[in-house]
Amino acid sequence: MRKSVKILGRTVPVVVIALAVMGTGAFAALLTYYGTITATANVYQSILLDGKDINSGSLAVTDLISEPAPGGESFCFEHNLKNQMSVSGTVNFASDCGKDGNPDNCGGITKTYLENVPYSFSRNFCNFPGSLGVTVEDTGDALKWTYIYAASPTHTPKMTVAINYPIGYAITTFDDCSHDGWYYAPDGGAEVPFGPYSGGSYGGWVTTTAVGNVLTVEIKKSELGDSFHWHGYGNYNGNQVWIGGGTDSDCCVTYTYGYPYIEVNLKQALTPPVTLQSGETKYFSVCYGFAQAIAPGIYTITTNVVPQ
Repeated sequence: MRKSVKILGRTVPVVVIALAVMGTGAFAALLTYYGTITATANVYQSILLDGKDINSGSLAVTDLISEPAPGGESFCFEHNLKNQMSVSGTVNFASDCGKDGNPDNCGGITKTYLENVPYSFSRNFCNFPGSLGVTVEDTGDALKWTYIYAASPTHTPKMTVAINYPIGYAITTFDDCSHDGWYYAPDGGAEVPFGPYSGGSYGGWVTTTAVGNVLTVEIKKSELGDSFHWHGYGNYNGNQVWIGGGTDSDCCVTYTYGYPYIEVNLKQALTPPVTLQSGETKYFSVCYGFAQAIAPGIYTITTNVVPQ
């Protein structure tokens, strides 16, 4: 049977009332999400200072200045930055300074940054029978001079690399595997031998080789300094050539002993911020300079490498 009721004087079927109640008091169930994605990442430090990670427990890098450090002196220390990212990254240097455990503006102290500059040289010299190719390559911790004569000589060839003449030193090698080295006297006079020097090495900082028409001299950068000048000498079948500066067009110029020098700078100013390309390692130095009239005390000078 179809039943109805009266509402406000009107007759309304009961089924209509039921539908109205369902429309106002009940809803269909709705999904709040379709699934979950969870990411787990073991993140490592993007740029390292001297190969140290902040989670390694050995974050601090100390430049140990010998005690006492008198005013008027300066000290430089080697460091490096390595970018481990697949993109370039930029860092800046934030500095602070304190004296005797208290904040201080550290007047009288200067801090500068220098970056390493790779050195190379390549030139042919033709002012003697049979040209001579001379190259210098940077091997990382040393510079390596290579002399290549145009052909195998009939007499023992000779090569010499002279550093900071007339007060420096020179290294000579021959293709009979004999080697010698000497310091120059301060006045540029008589040569002072190193002492026993044979077998291709001396003191752990010089290595020489001689095989036929190819002769080499390799010298550690620690014995060259940040800047120096050099010249060379070659002998081929009794004919000699002095190796000096100039340009590639001067390959047949007759040089005199030690002139002109070839000037080398292995460092240049580094101005932060510093940008490193992906995978790049930049070697640099922090140099501390103390004024002659600086007040005595214990100074703590810090440099924080911070994201830019």
